Amino acid sequence: MSCRRLCLVVAVMAVCVSSWYSSAWAASPVGEHAAAMELPAEDRQWFRNPDGSCVQCSIGMVGMHINRPEWTFVLWDTEYGPAVRGGSWPGRVADYARRRGMRIFNVTGDSYADTRAWMLWAAQTNRFCAIGAGGSHFQTLYGHVPGDERPWKVCNNNSPQRIDEYSEDEFRRLHMASGPWVVVPDEPAPAPPPRLVEWWR
Repeated sequence: MSCRRLCLVVAVMAVCVSSWYSSAWAASPVGEHAAAMELPAEDRQWFRNPDGSCVQCSIGMVGMHINRPEWTFVLWDTEYGPAVRGGSWPGRVADYARRRGMRIFNVTGDSYADTRAWMLWAAQTNRFCAIGAGGSHFQTLYGHVPGDERPWKVCNNNSPQRIDEYSEDEFRRLHMASGPWVVVPDEPAPAPPPRLVEWWR
């Protein structure tokens, strides 16, 4: 095969692959596939809320999922900084995140719509996030499964051994009871777990 013909074949293949990829991406926009953390209950137990540190407990669980020790160990004295305990607010989180080298999107808003899009994005990019959930409380967004009767999956650091599930209305009420505030990693997300494809069927 001549060099010119080989280059033509490669160019055509590149266009085909590019077209397929663009079509696949367009057919699967953010928010349309199931996504969830896969942390064992014994690992989640590390982040049980001992003393009103619910924001840090939620952030720590996200850190374990994304494999970022500066997030994971926020509750304890480590080389990444002193333990952060007690109640928090957006300004406090911004301060300790800066000191610890945590890259965050520290998002507040006036309505559910302001933070809902961020929570969906966090789930679909495999970052997940710490969220206001319940009266003066923070929990961890653990998953989102579109089409499910209760698509929102949440791990409460007061009961980390279980994952709670909420309908859209239930989740909106839960989130707004605390107020629209979420802490999302501004970090590359880990690859999602492999999905078994039964190619032989």
